[in-house]
Amino acid sequence: MINTSVSIVGWRLGSVKIKFGITAGVYSPTSRVQTMQQALPFQECSDSFVSYNGEPFAVFAGRVIGRKNLWADVKRLAASLPDRAYMINVCENRYLFCIALLAAASRGQTCLLPPSGQAAVIREIRADYPGAYAAGDGDPQLPGVDWFQVGAPDGIVHAVQPVRIDWPACRLIAFTSGSSGKPQANLHSLETLRLSANMAVGSLGLRDQVRLMVSTTPPQHMYGLETSVFWPLFSRLVLYDKRPFFPEDIRSAAADSTWPAVLVTTPTHLRHLGGGDWPNLSGVISATDTLSDQLARETADRLGQAPVEIYGSTETLSFAHRQTLSDSAWQLYPGCRLSQNQQGQTCLRAAHLPAEVVLPDSINIQAGNRFTVLGRQGDMIKIGGKRSSLGELSRRLLDIPGVEDGFFYLQHDQAGEDRLSAVVVSKLDKQQIRTGLQPYLDQVFLPRKIHFVDTIPRTQTGKLTKSTQDALLAALA
Repeated sequence: MINTSVSIVGWRLGSVKIKFGITAGVYSPTSRVQTMQQALPFQECSDSFVSYNGEPFAVFAGRVIGRKNLWADVKRLAASLPDRAYMINVCENRYLFCIALLAAASRGQTCLLPPSGQAAVIREIRADYPGAYAAGDGDPQLPGVDWFQVGAPDGIVHAVQPVRIDWPACRLIAFTSGSSGKPQANLHSLETLRLSANMAVGSLGLRDQVRLMVSTTPPQHMYGLETSVFWPLFSRLVLYDKRPFFPEDIRSAAADSTWPAVLVTTPTHLRHLGGGDWPNLSGVISATDTLSDQLARETADRLGQAPVEIYGSTETLSFAHRQTLSDSAWQLYPGCRLSQNQQGQTCLRAAHLPAEVVLPDSINIQAGNRFTVLGRQGDMIKIGGKRSSLGELSRRLLDIPGVEDGFFYLQHDQAGEDRLSAVVVSKLDKQQIRTGLQPYLDQVFLPRKIHFVDTIPRTQTGKLTKSTQDALLAALA
């Protein structure tokens, strides 16, 4: 134990006109790409780089934290951190997570972002990074792991000199969710996160808007890290420290905000949000899985905002967006380009990434820096000479009224042939589910077997890890 506490409306040639919620802005791709591609040297925080003023940065414990006081909190926390190479940041409060990450960066420490807070996962990470300590804001439940308690700031405005952070040199390591296998470590510089944030808020017209970012995704997940921590750091957006889970908690967070709120969430959450009055909600952003047209329409009807999707991964960060109800194609952020290599794989080159990245999805590249996604390459299936993807089949299943959760999977029968089956949480019977699928799926893609379960154990971002799915299917066999 370390005993220290301390909505998009159209595109124009040369510029993009974007409407998000109740305000609009114009974004110039060319000028922004030139700015992003300039590698910035070692700098102190300043108004020209990271805002260091009295404007609001976060809502923490019900009070507003100014941007200048953010850096005062970071500096005080950094002074008390242990002298180690790695910090495992398990803070659940988003503001405390943010200052712990920045404090570690100012000390030259690499921040490790575990895919979950389970003790076994933390111990696995610590074994790969000897000497790493865990920093958190809750009760330590990690025997054998050095723990640093991140205490709440005192709330007093302190005069402080700017915090020195070498953004290109400072690193963090984020881990994939494990949806396609064992979680993989991905190393990113904070400069990569900074450039990506500039690209994203510019593309979505959010750079100069004061909006409270209400996120249902943990900050340790790349989607949550980008949208709810780094976007506010490099814009006028405001960080919200809590992670509301239940629909009424989400509604209250938006309604009680001093500023219009943007909900940053997942399709899993959107399926369970009811209608009613959402007067202070100015936008909805979704990621981690593709929205179906039906869920997008239901979201717009319930919340009064057409959802905007962003596309990316732990390896790439976000690099494209779309509004599902207006267009099925994705629009790349300025500074990003897609191409296909000789093996037919789609490759991404982007201003924020140091090297080209091969994408795991099957993608159709279109003119105008647009593309459509056919499905994840590992999910593509061919039955009876016809092709589809498990992801698309699962989305059709989830669109059936009365289906609470579910997924398709492929199994091999004794004759060696592929057969589709489904796992479903629903009070509907098998025939009702097949009837709900028939208008949208070819006969060969209807599930031969349907297993009913009480719940599907998804992660905090709504994903089903491969190990969890394998265990569930083994229990159903």
